[in-house]
Amino acid sequence: MEVFIVLMMIGVGVAFAVAQSNKRKVADAWKEAASQLRIHHSAGDFLTKPELYGKVRDCRVKITLRNKSQGKHSTKYTCYEVAYPQTLPFGLSLKGQTAFSGLKKCLGGQDIEIGDPTFDNFVVVKGHDSVQTKEFLNPARRLYVRRILSMYTGAEITDSRLKWDSKGVEDNPSTLVSNVKRMVDFAVNMTIDVEDLQEEPIESPSTDSDPKRLSDDLEAVFTVSDRREPQTYVVDSIPEPPDPVTIEVEERGFEPDAAAFDRMERDIEQLLETDTVTPIAIEVPQEDQGELPPTNSLDVHHVCRNLFGSGKISFQINETFKQNYEGLEVQWTGKLTRVDSYPFDLVFGNDPGTKAEFEVAVPEGASFGSQAVKAVVQLPTDAHEALSKRTGETTAFTGILVKCDSFMRMLFVARGTIGKG
Repeated sequence: MEVFIVLMMIGVGVAFAVAQSNKRKVADAWKEAASQLRIHHSAGDFLTKPELYGKVRDCRVKITLRNKSQGKHSTKYTCYEVAYPQTLPFGLSLKGQTAFSGLKKCLGGQDIEIGDPTFDNFVVVKGHDSVQTKEFLNPARRLYVRRILSMYTGAEITDSRLKWDSKGVEDNPSTLVSNVKRMVDFAVNMTIDVEDLQEEPIESPSTDSDPKRLSDDLEAVFTVSDRREPQTYVVDSIPEPPDPVTIEVEERGFEPDAAAFDRMERDIEQLLETDTVTPIAIEVPQEDQGELPPTNSLDVHHVCRNLFGSGKISFQINETFKQNYEGLEVQWTGKLTRVDSYPFDLVFGNDPGTKAEFEVAVPEGASFGSQAVKAVVQLPTDAHEALSKRTGETTAFTGILVKCDSFMRMLFVARGTIGKG
């Protein structure tokens, strides 16, 4: 009996130690994610759950843990909620089709048919007014909705927010950050002005050509129009379109990961690149020519304008960085805004160090407001104390460009050194 009691006590002790270890791992992961996203982290206690909250690109973000009862048992979920920059007036409720969706429809459940079979067979659409809902869900938004619902099984899209509950407790900071980035991207694109999205496909002027094109909604998202004056565009001709391409969507039910999302964007980009057109003559006023330095220039303002100031999507920004700037040494000057110590970092590796954040430029014509571009510079651990006293100063720094975060408008500089200002 005594042996049994001793074994039971050892088992309880081991279980408690494992639980505490897992709790610390979750706390560290959430704290790191909060640092990467520049939002707040609440560790929670016996009465409250841990929570991430704050604003990212004008969207209120909240991540917390919640127990859901399932019969006699309960399961923990990581719950994401991203509020739009502005509320929509359509009474929307968009969810992915399930095995019970057809049964509900037969019993009189509301489901607005948009007229796009691919979309209608994948999404259950509800709204106050079917006409307004159809007009709002143009090809571009339909693609965003399909993509987010295929990546996040069980997510719900409403007039004010995107919600998704992920089974289990997420303890990977990279996954937390990437999920928030995708969801905020979706929230921004759902509420962006209609004129900034191309609703109608471009048709060939030839009367003999087949009117079918790749996909209306793909062109709506990835055709970027530059409206800045005084540029004018003269289109000589547009060739006959290629044969329709069917894009297969993987079977739903998987957990999202960054690799799958990136592959999807690359596949779409490659498809669109096959839709080539006859060269377009672009008339540019003489005074605008020669304003920009050569492409390979490492002038900070040119680099930031080339990456963030032309309305490119995230994939294009990352490709431009990799092709033109990754691995190059820079010598820049910026306003020191933040200094942090870190035990490990998703970009700079597992060794401890110091991160100094500099505001280096505000590119003209940027896609989302006037958010400044920042450089995050890796420094030795002992640099933290001295550098913290210089916050707000304009300081010179050098280092190697290693990563571009197109979402947060950050350029990461490894092996950095600091000048005297």
